[in-house]
Amino acid sequence: MRAKLPTTLISTLSRPRPNHPSPRTSLQPRHLSPPPSIPTTLPFLPPRTLTTSTPLRKKGNTKPTRPLPPDNSKPRSQATIVDAFDFSDYEAAIKRAHEHLRAELVKIKAGGRNAEEIEGLRVVLGNGAGKGSGDGKGKGEKGKGKGDRGESVKLGDVASVVARGRNVGVLVGEKDHLKPVLSALATLPSLTYTTSPTDPLTLTIAVPPVTAESREVAKKQAGKKGEEALFALREARGAQRKRHRGMELGNLVVPDELRRAGREVERMSEGAAGEARGLVEGCRRGLEGG
Repeated sequence: MRAKLPTTLISTLSRPRPNHPSPRTSLQPRHLSPPPSIPTTLPFLPPRTLTTSTPLRKKGNTKPTRPLPPDNSKPRSQATIVDAFDFSDYEAAIKRAHEHLRAELVKIKAGGRNAEEIEGLRVVLGNGAGKGSGDGKGKGEKGKGKGDRGESVKLGDVASVVARGRNVGVLVGEKDHLKPVLSALATLPSLTYTTSPTDPLTLTIAVPPVTAESREVAKKQAGKKGEEALFALREARGAQRKRHRGMELGNLVVPDELRRAGREVERMSEGAAGEARGLVEGCRRGLEGG
């Protein structure tokens, strides 16, 4: 005899079961819907220009960059060409020394006075041109004090100097310049002058006769001028040697060139000094003839 089940239980059992796969049963592949289609063409993008920008640098205490050392590996053809045998400056200095010596020797005369020497005297114009040796320190007109030093010019700038045989004529241009000119002439020893009775601005200077003493004085003057010329030549030679020394320290020329250039400088120096001595000896021989 079977037991009678409740009505609610019977209704529950009689309901249709949903179609759920059992966990024990194998999974069947599901038919999924196909994915959306992907376009085969890419969208159009506008072209971009390639640009370069300065990279950002780190701020702060950054060490300053040092400049690169100069490139000394350049060929000599691109650098400044240095010639050890360039004696243009030295030759010009020798020429100047010889020309100055000739000009000074021409002014020397056995008599001790000539037109060139008188024309080159310094004349002081202005308040300082009083009595005295022509240096502007003579007495003033209204007191015993020293006058102010005025402008110093050559006598040839304020007067005309003309040689007249054994005499030299001086024609002063202005009346105010007469006293300064006389003060300048007073600086020359053993010199006498006379004033024209008709023209007080015209002076006649008597050249003293040639004596043995005047010849010796002139010879000494010529020797002194020669020493000055030799000193100028030594200075020029020293400047050229200094230039060669700079080439040697800078390795600008090969040592063999420097040695040959140095020998050439010595040869030129000896020739220049010999010419200067010859000019002085020629002047002395001329003084012997009166």
